[in-house]
Amino acid sequence: MQAGTPHPKYPNVFSPIRLGPVELPNRYFFAPHGSALVVGNKPSGDLVAYSAERVRDGGCGLVIVALCAHERGRTQQPAPHPPENLAAFRVLADAIHEAGGKIFGQTIYHWSGKGFWQLLSPPGPPMGPSVRQFSFGGRSCSTREMSLYDIREMLDAIRQSARHMSEAGFDGLLLHASHAALIEQFLSPYFNERSDEYGGSLENRMRFLIEALQAAREGGGADFAVGMRLNCDEQIAGGYDVQTAREVVRAVCERGLVDYVDLDVGLEPQQFHHGMPTGFERRQYYRPFVEQVRDAAGDVPVLSVLGSITDMAVAEKALASGVCDVVGSARQLIAEPDFVRNARGGREELSRTCIGCNWCTAAGGDGAQGCAINPASYRDRLWGRHSYEPSGNPSKVVVVGGGPGGMEAARVAARKGHAVTLFESRDRLGGALALWADLPGRGHYGKAIDWWEAELARCGVDVRLGVSADADTVLAEKPDAVIVATGALHSRGGRSITMDADIPGSELGHVYRLEDILLGGARASGKVIIFDGEGYHASTGIAELLAAGGADVQLVSAGYSPVSPRHTDSWEERYMVGRAKRAGVRLVPTTWLRTIGEGSVTLFDVHTDEERQEDADAVVLVTGREPVDAIARALEGKLRQLFTIGDALSARMLAAAVYEGHKFARAIGEADAPGTTSEAWFRADPQELLPFPADVPRPT
Repeated sequence: MQAGTPHPKYPNVFSPIRLGPVELPNRYFFAPHGSALVVGNKPSGDLVAYSAERVRDGGCGLVIVALCAHERGRTQQPAPHPPENLAAFRVLADAIHEAGGKIFGQTIYHWSGKGFWQLLSPPGPPMGPSVRQFSFGGRSCSTREMSLYDIREMLDAIRQSARHMSEAGFDGLLLHASHAALIEQFLSPYFNERSDEYGGSLENRMRFLIEALQAAREGGGADFAVGMRLNCDEQIAGGYDVQTAREVVRAVCERGLVDYVDLDVGLEPQQFHHGMPTGFERRQYYRPFVEQVRDAAGDVPVLSVLGSITDMAVAEKALASGVCDVVGSARQLIAEPDFVRNARGGREELSRTCIGCNWCTAAGGDGAQGCAINPASYRDRLWGRHSYEPSGNPSKVVVVGGGPGGMEAARVAARKGHAVTLFESRDRLGGALALWADLPGRGHYGKAIDWWEAELARCGVDVRLGVSADADTVLAEKPDAVIVATGALHSRGGRSITMDADIPGSELGHVYRLEDILLGGARASGKVIIFDGEGYHASTGIAELLAAGGADVQLVSAGYSPVSPRHTDSWEERYMVGRAKRAGVRLVPTTWLRTIGEGSVTLFDVHTDEERQEDADAVVLVTGREPVDAIARALEGKLRQLFTIGDALSARMLAAAVYEGHKFARAIGEADAPGTTSEAWFRADPQELLPFPADVPRPT
């Protein structure tokens, strides 16, 4: 397609637009989001590779990188404020320009009001306009009220950050006034209880925003675009609504303070659902709010992610309708770096669809960073598009198990030029993820399975369904390497972290596991008590399923919630638990199972050990999972390379299985590669894995 010729399918997406002094080559942007790809508070080479991967070869026209306005505000976040960081920021900006895009920085301070521990000292209390109590991911903190000195220092930090960003080659800045960041707190009557010139009336509450925008303009200069991201509606009692948002937008636009406005919805503290939409949420969740605020911007361009854009046709329609002028996403581009490129080139079937599991955010609770369905994401420097050169030693590979880890292993091995056969005992691919997708409200998980299935076909993998492969089956293929991805099953005896022993009575005929119901056709009816010992989707999903079928369901958990903190951090808890409650499921927290009898169970309080009896027609144990690894043990010592991955190695999260499948598939046939999972574990990490600041050359 010649330059200047409208794209035949997406003419609006692939058309240029000006944001003040900056022209974007197209109207799709990589939205800002937290990233741990830093060294200290400098951008790392990994952040450079990660960001540029979404731009090059006709990808996103704009990348907005989340930054910290002051290095004391948040650890593990790039900070342009210190002068010594300029060189690293310059490398990042240069990489985006060389890739053909523009780069803005989103400056934040104490996102969600949280303080963060330093290595040897507790967190300084996060600052806010007033003293307010925050809760995020089950953790709480309190802000301290900013003095006028604090306000002046923060404005100076914004001014200096903008100046340094401009000097480093950044094209613009986005001030963050959403997600309960500092500026939104000043705007909000809920968070701002001040009685001085920064509180009270809306004009006073806007003062910090106005002064911050002025500081950014002073620091950035005439060729530097300045905008703000605004929460359109706080959706909490005492907070501001769309009418206030309209007044704020109109005020900053009429005063010429912004070159663009990014309209957003999200408020992390004090809630479970006003942050990032999950796979349970309707698509374009933000759009009705954006539509009510958009016209207040007048002729100033409006950006928005609208909420879970995973289909370029949706983005094109949004632009055509005028709801926004530039559309974007973060999670879809985390899951699929080629999303924009594939749409431009007519290869949309090659793109993964983000499933909204929010592992990319919840992983932070484990000190991790990643995507559950694309382990190459964030590891783009090592595992990006450039890294699939054919192996110099093509091998015959057998993968046993067609869950996410096994499918990813087969896909990567095939892309590296190996001949791959995959055995799956069931009549469908997907493993435990397919079971989740069968549960009520969780069909979105099936989209990941659909993509892997299509990829295996494109890569020429020999998929054999309905084959319960044993060691002889595998060895008959004469493989050079085998990856065992046979997963795990819930403990038949009900073992869990609460009681790591078989529960007396677990062998009785009215006691079931999740697999017995979803795979074995067992029927649990009447008065059903479900015991959840893992806190993931299985227990709340099966509870909802059985309740919808007419059962009287109790869901017993040892904790205060039947879901793990990961699902609080991922914003899924409200949906998982809410759906179960609306289906009639009764929650029984801080309780566990002592014994199972005919027609009854003995429960005990985990704090007091007090026992009580409950009638039960059926018992469902969704407790610990135990690896299915017999074939791996039978194959030990019989192959050049044998890797056991995912739940077959140790029952964990989806992301672990997919990561290990990818990692060990890359090791097949390589010189000096490990021969087993254990050998790989005990090896020192190669230096290429270590993060380096973007401005420090990596040793060769």
